[in-house]
Amino acid sequence: MRAGRSIKRAPFAATVSRPERRTSGRTWAPKTPLAVRTSGLTVDEDLRRRIHRRLGLRLGKFAPRIERLTVRFEDVNGPRGGIDVACRIKAVISGLPSVIVTELAGDPVEALDRAGQRVERAVKRAIGRGRERGRLERVRPPGKPAEWMDQRGARGAGVSRPAASTADRNRNKRARKATVALEGSTLSRPSRKSTRRSANRAKHGNKLARRERRRASSPNARRAQAPKTR
Repeated sequence: MRAGRSIKRAPFAATVSRPERRTSGRTWAPKTPLAVRTSGLTVDEDLRRRIHRRLGLRLGKFAPRIERLTVRFEDVNGPRGGIDVACRIKAVISGLPSVIVTELAGDPVEALDRAGQRVERAVKRAIGRGRERGRLERVRPPGKPAEWMDQRGARGAGVSRPAASTADRNRNKRARKATVALEGSTLSRPSRKSTRRSANRAKHGNKLARRERRRASSPNARRAQAPKTR
């Protein structure tokens, strides 16, 4: 990987040994296996490098969710020619059904580019739906300490740690204009900002009362209340 390049956009690995795959767990693209298979045509080394590089750019940010990738090229029409190159990309996602897209084109490069665009959208949509439905847990990025915790106190790496107050975590996020007090909580929800006992807390009906006073003292209101003279 070139210096200065984001790990989230690194090329996927060509091969990963089975023992290393079992112990590594969630990994970024350089340790996530991508297999290239063909049927009826050949794929040169330049195209193989392009596959790993292009899919790394598109799917590298989802690599901790992806267990493995498979790219298959097939000559569907054989000697008859035409738009006969099919590119099929399969992404195996942890905790979700596999994402499979297929695109047809006149040559393998064009088929790969089309399928790469579709599989990026499909993987992003599948992960988003899995989060909304509660089927996916929060993922700790590889190589970083386990500082996150769900509401039950379970940690991604199995490390137990006493629950800390959310008031301490959110102390730097307090409002600058209002005087607030952060109410701590041991849950993962952010602490709520309380305005009780603060000097500038909002009074109920303040704006409504001012509006009614202005309406009662307006020139039109005073004329309406003035006694009529004959």
